[in-house]
Amino acid sequence: MLNPFEQYKRTSVNTMTKGELLILLFDEAIKKLNQSKMLMEQGDFDNANIILEKTRKIFNHLIVTLDDKYQLSQDLSDMYMFFNAEIIKASSMKETKHIDDILPMVKELRNTWAEADKISRASKN
Repeated sequence: MLNPFEQYKRTSVNTMTKGELLILLFDEAIKKLNQSKMLMEQGDFDNANIILEKTRKIFNHLIVTLDDKYQLSQDLSDMYMFFNAEIIKASSMKETKHIDDILPMVKELRNTWAEADKISRASKN
């Protein structure tokens, strides 16, 4: 049996819109990129790599859930693969520069999705 907090989290996720879930994934990716950067700056490369791998899984999930019938999906796939390539570089080279390079782009994309979700909701009302 789930504890009340776990049950609340599960219910919350199950009732979110697709837009809210997408924003949640981006928020988590941004959080993890910042955490891994901080760990790398402290010299804790093992834990930074673990967190970077989780971040890559987020972008991999975003790639596989794209609808291939739209050109935008290919563009997004390319961008997510670029993010993953930079994450791999950061991890293998133990350099935060690669995280710094993509973090503003990830944040901007998150904000774009948030605005699109807001517009979509407004048009439905």
